[in-house]
Amino acid sequence: MGEQRRPNVILLVIDTLREDHAGGLEALRDLGFVKYENAIAPSPWTLPSHVSMVTGLYPSQHGVHEAYGVYAGTMMELSRQRMSKLDRGIIGELMKEGYSAYVISANPLISAAYGFGGVTEGLVADGLCRRHEECRDYERLITTLSRREGYLGAALELIRDGEVRLLLSGLRMLTRSRLRRLAGRLGLHDPTMEKGSLAILDFLRGRSFTEPFLMLINIMEAHGPYTVKDMNGQLTLRAFLEAVFFNRLDEEVTNLNRQSYPRHAAYATRRALEIIHALKGYLDRSLVIVTSDHGELLGDGGVHHGYFLKDGLLRVPLWVRWPSWARPVKQEGAFVSLAQVPSIVRAAMNGEASGLGSDVVLAESFGPEYRPERVYREGELPREAIKRAFSHRVRVYTRRGSATYNVDSDDFEEVSGDTQELTRGRPSTLLAKGP
Repeated sequence: MGEQRRPNVILLVIDTLREDHAGGLEALRDLGFVKYENAIAPSPWTLPSHVSMVTGLYPSQHGVHEAYGVYAGTMMELSRQRMSKLDRGIIGELMKEGYSAYVISANPLISAAYGFGGVTEGLVADGLCRRHEECRDYERLITTLSRREGYLGAALELIRDGEVRLLLSGLRMLTRSRLRRLAGRLGLHDPTMEKGSLAILDFLRGRSFTEPFLMLINIMEAHGPYTVKDMNGQLTLRAFLEAVFFNRLDEEVTNLNRQSYPRHAAYATRRALEIIHALKGYLDRSLVIVTSDHGELLGDGGVHHGYFLKDGLLRVPLWVRWPSWARPVKQEGAFVSLAQVPSIVRAAMNGEASGLGSDVVLAESFGPEYRPERVYREGELPREAIKRAFSHRVRVYTRRGSATYNVDSDDFEEVSGDTQELTRGRPSTLLAKGP
């Protein structure tokens, strides 16, 4: 082990970016980044994958994952408790070593509400915000709206509290939202493109950060909605649940998303490069990791993200820029799990020269992350379909191929490669070992 150094740590997550649509990131080579091959997300959706990235644990180990009755919208308390118990992984670990910590996210799942709090500064960005100060106002307005029935009640409360400036800010954002939607319907503007990175760039530019720091950034430009027809996401949600429970693929929704996704992915990679350039003054003193938490299915085994353990969801880009004093670690294993992010951080801090990667990595699913009742009435779903959907599944990637194992039924559901080798053991024993 070499002398311990204290590089800044920047983890930039391009939410929902598939590896095969991440070609725009090749420009990172000119900035000294190294690409690592066959990076695998530990979960097919945001929250479990991010928790794995900061804790170094698979979803079944850290416990922040979906289950029957446990969905994305109801996981706040569970996620906060688990993250607190794990001291927020490398976030808490580095803060104890004197690091400042910043969590700057366009995805509300990566926020203090879900356990990513207690940091030096946090920001939840939204596509309605052009400047980061507006995002602060937006958060306060959402809190006020949650206490009141509708806009009028919220406005009256703000007036009573003397929050006229906040009320005016809210009116500006509401007007902007309505105009964007109208322009979208008229074909004058695409309101699905901007999803918060403008405000994140505003936050990063023209300010200095106390070093050493850890910075977790999530941008959402590759995430849906992808078309004006699906601004509220209901078309994709129904198509997703139809695929989960009835194995039916909605061709219209799938085709719409398949046609639009490449444009959003390209836009997201351009914004990611802008963010890296905004932080250029810190790069030589930093470990910078650029990746994605999961991809998006475009008819290749399903639609949307979550639940399915398919390559289009699990194969993600992974680029690393090592600090100027560190020699880039070579990839020795065939795969790199995103649950190995804490190991990458420790390698940069300790000057470890051991290889990166593993010959066996896993991904897990426990069911759809959306409540079925958002689409189906009680009794509309066959009991057997519910039982099948809410099963613990593990996807195993090895040099000999890949396989999906249903832990609950003790059955290999899909095998690609050397069948005898892949089905010899049980993935549950691999889970016990960790990434």
